[in-house]
Amino acid sequence: MKPATSIEKVCRVFAAFRSKPFLGITEVAEKTGLLPSDVHRILRSLQVFGYIEQDETKKYRLGLELLKLGHLVHQRMELRKVARPFMRHLSEVAQATVNLAVFEPHELEIIFVEQIDSPAEVQIQLRIGASVPPHATGVGKVLLAHLDKQTATRVIKKRGLPKRTKYTITDVSELENELEAVRSQGYALDREEAVAGAVCIAAPVRNYNGEVAAAISISMMAAHLAANEEARLIAAVQATAASISTSLGYSAMATEPPPKPAPETSGDAP
Repeated sequence: MKPATSIEKVCRVFAAFRSKPFLGITEVAEKTGLLPSDVHRILRSLQVFGYIEQDETKKYRLGLELLKLGHLVHQRMELRKVARPFMRHLSEVAQATVNLAVFEPHELEIIFVEQIDSPAEVQIQLRIGASVPPHATGVGKVLLAHLDKQTATRVIKKRGLPKRTKYTITDVSELENELEAVRSQGYALDREEAVAGAVCIAAPVRNYNGEVAAAISISMMAAHLAANEEARLIAAVQATAASISTSLGYSAMATEPPPKPAPETSGDAP
């Protein structure tokens, strides 16, 4: 598909700065083959959003907003690299598909960025890059629970609370109570709320400064969970999340309250 003309011009302007960090309008025009008037308009527009800056000599350079975006990409690449060996181990221990998801602030979406397929015969394919309903999935609940209230409200307003199965939470007050429980206990459960017959256990992954950077989960058929100890699987997911967090530089503060222990169960899923 041929790119939009305006987008192509912007990309050519950005590419011009690869060989030289500071450029004037005439220089950019020569490197891109664009009219100086077009270059001026593009640079001024990008400057408004912080993607281009102008120094005291009136020359232009790449702005800090690009650095921020690049840092986000680097974080995700580093996150996936760090998480994969832990995810493989968890998949073997739980005999389940293991997922890693992050919150996309621009589109207000929960996105899967990594997945390790279940070694068991039955697999639940969730696909890397796919977005998932925040209110009906384990990773969605974990990430939604740790957003600031204003952002969480925007997510719910944009995405809504569509009913996906008969178990899906569709009431805002009920969801708020659920998210409070997630914050308190340190994990989230999806009991056939997103997909009939499928369950999920998720826990938060924190970065070096303590922020919840991602959520990790195991997905399996409900019948498989019924055949295992739920408390053991919850503990395994939490331990994996803690290991990934530590590898990302996170160190729990002494004042941070520990998560509530997983409830003892008889092995039967409700």
